[in-house]
Amino acid sequence: MKEDRKQIILQSLASMLEERNMSKVTTALLAEKSGITEAALYRHFPSKRSIYAELFSFCDSAIFAKCNELKKEKISAKDKIKNAFMFFIIFVEKNKGFARLLSREALSADEQNVTDNVNQFYERYELFLRQVLKDDNENLVTQPGISAQLILTTLEGNVSRYIRSKFKDSPSSYIENIWELLAISIFKN
Repeated sequence: MKEDRKQIILQSLASMLEERNMSKVTTALLAEKSGITEAALYRHFPSKRSIYAELFSFCDSAIFAKCNELKKEKISAKDKIKNAFMFFIIFVEKNKGFARLLSREALSADEQNVTDNVNQFYERYELFLRQVLKDDNENLVTQPGISAQLILTTLEGNVSRYIRSKFKDSPSSYIENIWELLAISIFKN
């Protein structure tokens, strides 16, 4: 039952982050949305910061599980990068609350450790991209690091654009075109 309640709290927070005016996420509102008392909320999580941290941890785990899976696949570096790029965008599109976490928009100064985790997440993701690209260095237009940076900047920009559109402008509707432009900029063939 305890794990179920934790999941309900995390799902409630993710849902609240999707809402238009999410800047006022308080533990009282989160408890109300979760259908529990504020005291019960604190029995499951020691602080609001820890709730954000655990929610972000789920996001981090899901994306890096896919990255680790892609590393092992017997496909070209270009296909690995494309699949990672597409997965990231689709994941954010289906989990709008995570878009606000990944953009750091949902985080206040009180959640600085979560902001640090998001920054580390992007550094690790860029490292993953660079490592995959390095395996196909002879087919790259430029250095793996520059290519990885271009991909990551594009992903972050699309997350921001999605939020700015109030989640109406689905990235999946144009992401194939963006990938084609990136591929031309990154790969020789």
